[in-house]
This record gives sequence, structure tokens and C-alpha cells, in this order.
Amino acid sequence: MSQQAALLGFLLYILWLFVKDARRRAGLSRSLWMVVVWLVIIGSRPVSSWFNFGGEAGSVAEAYDAGNPIERQIYFILIVAGLYSLFKRGLRLREVIQNNKWLFVFFLYWALSIFWSDAPLVAVKRWIKDLGNIVMVLLILTESDPIQAIKAAFVRCAFVLVPLSVLFIKFFSGLGRAYHVWSGEMMYTGVTTHKNSLGSCVMVLGLFVLWDFLDRQQMKPKAKDWAGFITDLSLLGMSAWLLIKAHSATALGCAALGIAVFAGLSLPAVRARAGRLECYAVAGVIVMWLLNSVVDVQKLILVDFLGRDLTLTTRTEVWPMLLHQSDNFLLGAGFNSFWSGDRLEMIYAQLGIIQAHNGYLETYLNGGLLAVLLLVVLLFSASKSIKYELLSAGNYAKVRMMFLLIAIIYDFTEAAFNKMGLVWFALLLVIIQYPRAHSMRQPAESDTLSEASGCPASSDAGDGAAAGSNSCA
Repeated sequence: MSQQAALLGFLLYILWLFVKDARRRAGLSRSLWMVVVWLVIIGSRPVSSWFNFGGEAGSVAEAYDAGNPIERQIYFILIVAGLYSLFKRGLRLREVIQNNKWLFVFFLYWALSIFWSDAPLVAVKRWIKDLGNIVMVLLILTESDPIQAIKAAFVRCAFVLVPLSVLFIKFFSGLGRAYHVWSGEMMYTGVTTHKNSLGSCVMVLGLFVLWDFLDRQQMKPKAKDWAGFITDLSLLGMSAWLLIKAHSATALGCAALGIAVFAGLSLPAVRARAGRLECYAVAGVIVMWLLNSVVDVQKLILVDFLGRDLTLTTRTEVWPMLLHQSDNFLLGAGFNSFWSGDRLEMIYAQLGIIQAHNGYLETYLNGGLLAVLLLVVLLFSASKSIKYELLSAGNYAKVRMMFLLIAIIYDFTEAAFNKMGLVWFALLLVIIQYPRAHSMRQPAESDTLSEASGCPASSDAGDGAAAGSNSCA
């Protein structure tokens, strides 16, 4: 097949996906498209790299610190437009803060860290950009049907990034493949710039597509939509193929973990014991430690199953070096400021990296022990909220727990916290509580909406409100 024919075929396929989705999900606001654009940008490569414009000349550190003016303008426009949309919707900011106290404290601490940052101007720009993630999450949660809005945002993003990644890898190797700067290894990158980025992108999008697909299969429409069914399966198949091609052990392992968590929490016996999740986690760690001392579970998982070495591809050798570069163990270098200036230049020249490949270490380097403590409290607070919801709500509670656990595990070998990426965005989405979104997930309201619309109620009461009249389209 020629490149032109492949391009035309994939574009028609993507158009078909959007047409089918528009028929399924009517009633969502136009503002949601801002979120889709935001997700497409943070889930793929930088906008400037697509067209090679607006880049800053100079060293790696100078280019990384300066960023790209075109991208700044795009992010700025999206954030301002998002804030305007939230203002028109009458966003209750006080309630947002009251329901997300630890997240507010976490971001406030990062804002204060700008004052002792090594590069205050760089830190300000990065903090505002990270705040844009909050704006986009609130745009989703303030939709009249937040559950459908969540699905629509991520699934529509998948419509673009997943097929294009397959297209680039198979037919446009100059766009979909790259060589590692230091090792020379050929990587499948798709619409991203690195195999690990492709892995994380497909992992997040694939799990949201799977959730949306399974929820629709629980509905009982009058006639089976075989065309849509086959189309959905093809998208899931592409996601699985890309996840394997990316050869990212962390993403592959987290995808397997996510499916296992979602399936496990579908069992009533498991959900009934969700309140003792921390106890089970501690017990699991102890059991793994005992097994590792007997049968070397660490080697079995890392080497035999994931195909990696015991140093996690030199990560464990790099981490002590980075710790020695930390100047302030209590406060750190300031928000996302560790990788800047002369320090970045020196580390990149020696190790060829611009992140710690560990979210907790990255948080320590930028914010010290105080930031790590706040992060742990934030994650623990979110787990308590989600555990409570698991006992009464539906599939979205399982999705929340799934992505919380994925983010916790993922950040042991990759740095996703406070980074412009889909893993961090998904984590913020499942952490943030908004009163209106919470009320939409109540079983009583879902039954009322289903009866009023004349649609068959979902088999999962917690998502009945999310399906509403749109699911009958």
C-alpha cells in the first residue's frame, strides 16, 4: 500500500470514529473540544516539533529553559478560553478548594517554591502550564454529564493519537520511529518523541477506550451496532499493538495492573473489602519481600517477564548521582527547576537525561522532603475518598482507583507527577472532587434519569447517570 493510500484510509477511519461518537454522545458542550485539543497536545510530541518552527537556539539547557513561544501561546489561549468557559458556567471556586484541600495545599506549596527557585521565571511558566491541567479537568467535571464528558475527552483523543501512531510506524517511519540519542537503539515512537512516551500515551488512552467499550456492552439497545462494535475492537487492537511495539516495560506492566484492578473491583467480594486496601498493600509487600528472598521474584518480574535488567535500564545507578546534586533536602530547587541552567547542562552531558525517571525522586529534587510529604498525603487522601465511593458507586469509582494505583506504580520508574502528560492529567482527574460531578454519580439520581429518559438503566447503577439519554442515541 502506498503512503498516499494509507494516509487517506486512516483519515477516513478517524473521520468514521468521530461520526460514530457524535451519534452516541449528543449534548456535550463545545468547550469539551478544548480539552480534547489539550489532551492531544500533551499526549503527543511538542507542537513546534511537528513543523520545526519557533525553536530557541542555543544549548540543551537554554532551549529547555526557554521553551517555545508558539507553544506558550497555544497553552495560554487554551487556559484563558477554559477559564472564560468556567466563569460562564458559574464555577464555585470556594467549593472546589474546600473539596480538594490537599491538592490546593500541594499546588500552593509549588507556587511558594518559585520564590526560592533557581530559575523563577521558568518556574512561573511551568507552574501556570500545570495549572492549566486543573482548568481542563474542571471543564470536564462541570459538564452536565461529567462521566460521558470524561469518556468523550479521552476516547476522542484516542481517535487521533492511536491511529496516527500506527500510520506513522507502518508507513511514515521518519515520523513514527527514532533512534535513541545515546544507545542508538531504534524506537517506535508513533506521535510522540520516545518509546516510553508512546507507551504511557497508549496505556492511558487504551484503558479509557476499554472502559467506554465495556460500559456500552452492558447496555441493551434494540439493535446491535455491529459496525460500531467492530470499529471499537479495531481501536482496542491498535492500542494493544502499539503498547507491545513501544516496548515500554513500565507502561505494559501498568496496563496489565489497570486491567487487573478494574476486573478485581468488579467482584462484590473484593469491593466489600476495599476499606482495608492499605492493609492488603502492606501484607502484599511483606509477602513479596519473603518470596524475593526465596525465589528472587525481582529477577523473575524484571528480567524474565518484562525483559529488563536489575538496574531498571541503569535507573538505580543514576538515582544516587542525582541525589548528590540536590542542594536543599527540605525545600528542593523550586517547582520543576532542578532541571535548569548549569545543572541541567552538566547532568545532560554526563547522563543524557532531563528527568529522574522516578516521580518521587523528581518531586524531592524540585520540592524537597516537604513536597514528597505533601504528595504522599494527597495520594492517601485520594485513596480514602475513592474507597468510600467504591462501596456505593459504579464503574467510575473503579476507574478512579485504577488510575490512582497506576500513577503510584508508574512513578517508581518514570517521572509523571506535575509533568505535562496523560498520566498526570488522568491522576488529577480521578483525584479532584467537584460537588456537581459527585452528585451525578449517585445511584438514586441515575435511576431517576434513566426512567425519565426512557432509556434502559445501566447494569452498573453508578454510571447510570453518566449514560443518561446520550447512551440511547
